[in-house]
Amino acid sequence: MANKALRAQHTNKRGDQLTVQTQETDSPILPVVQLEQLHGFRPDLVDFVISQTSIEADYRRRQDAVVNRYIFIERLIGQFAAIFVGFLGIGGGIYAGVNGQPWLGGVIASVTIGTLAVAFLRRSPTSRRGASAKHE
Repeated sequence: MANKALRAQHTNKRGDQLTVQTQETDSPILPVVQLEQLHGFRPDLVDFVISQTSIEADYRRRQDAVVNRYIFIERLIGQFAAIFVGFLGIGGGIYAGVNGQPWLGGVIASVTIGTLAVAFLRRSPTSRRGASAKHE
């Protein structure tokens, strides 16, 4: 789960100091201190919060599985499309070479392979992380 903490501190010329701290989390459960405070005046709600947290955690796990499956399918289709384009380019180069244009055939096949190589090597680094990237 994503957590984000920020702390800013400033000291002026007189030595006065100001510190601001903030922390964000997308965790569905309340901190223990807040659960204890809730238990102080509504003990029945603590069980409700814990059961709802369990339901939320199950939902998040199912959503993560669905997203990961879609990402896998997308990448698999991309690989098959690249293979298809590569075979078409090489096939077109062979066809042109067999029909009396060896230079054109070589250029077509080389450009196809070169373009696919550049496309695979120049991918952005963030696309390799996938859906499970964690922000801190």
